[in-house]
Amino acid sequence: MPHPSSSRRHLLQAAALTTLAPLRTLVCAADPWPAQPIKLVVPFPAGGNTDLIARILVKTMADELGQAIVIDNRSGAGGNIGVESVAKTAPDGYTLAYSTLSTYALNVGLYHKLAYDPVQDLAPVALTVQVPLVLVVPAGSGIRTLTELLKQLKSQPGKFSYGSAGNGTSGHIACHRFVRMADVDVQHVPYKGSAPAMTDLMAGNVHFSIDAPSVVAPLVRARRLNAIAVAVSGRIQALPQVPTFDEAGLPGLRAYTWNAVWAPAGTPQAILDRLNAAVNKALSTPANTRQIEAAGVVPYPAMNRSQVQEFMKKEYDAWVPLVRSMRMSLG
Repeated sequence: MPHPSSSRRHLLQAAALTTLAPLRTLVCAADPWPAQPIKLVVPFPAGGNTDLIARILVKTMADELGQAIVIDNRSGAGGNIGVESVAKTAPDGYTLAYSTLSTYALNVGLYHKLAYDPVQDLAPVALTVQVPLVLVVPAGSGIRTLTELLKQLKSQPGKFSYGSAGNGTSGHIACHRFVRMADVDVQHVPYKGSAPAMTDLMAGNVHFSIDAPSVVAPLVRARRLNAIAVAVSGRIQALPQVPTFDEAGLPGLRAYTWNAVWAPAGTPQAILDRLNAAVNKALSTPANTRQIEAAGVVPYPAMNRSQVQEFMKKEYDAWVPLVRSMRMSLG
């Protein structure tokens, strides 16, 4: 039989533990965020435009938040695999997506059913940059103008091909629109990222591509590619000598993408607001701005989360029906 004093001691210990339990809960709830490194999922391979801009921004973001930010390149299915992994993770602010217009809107129009709903399953954090797209051909082709390219493509329908960074990417959609507007018969060759697509393009294994200035401008300057036209309304800083499609003879072709940060839906508002402030700080830092502009992309002005949501809704409403009208479903 237990000694009475021992029983009393056990009762007192139990009471103390019962009293301390709510206090421990309060202490845990008050733990500051972030208390551990943050993972930033880039759903495309290393070396592409999205990965490049993410790597410019994360150092300043990490300094602002007081924790390391680790980039996780998780590519596949036009970016869907990486973004799905974020959409289905715990909404605690420790796993984020750094992705594009493709995984937010274009893929909704391309795929009959996605494993995530970008509107319902993701919480917009911040916009970062707009990315104009550029039509390029191998330097060895000798083609230097849009007129010359179209003449070649129309000379032997079905013989020529274009490469993209993958099904559903902005470059794929841009090339598809170009092919339709120019009324040419060419084949699509999807790659697993911009780097392999550019490698095959330079080798002449495909005949043209449309991609971001950060990807193509260094290769143009190295005389490995010829830039034919830019798919925005004005010339761009990274390639000022390259005409717009309007100037080159195919008016009205517009193709761009944008980058943004998302968190899983349900992430606490206070965390989303801190992340928004950290991204905006990273965009406004002069050294980062210089690197971003040198990459040929345009940083967005600082927006709060309400402005970001409004922007994304407009883009979603514009692009989803447009892509569906192209009738190029990928499954």
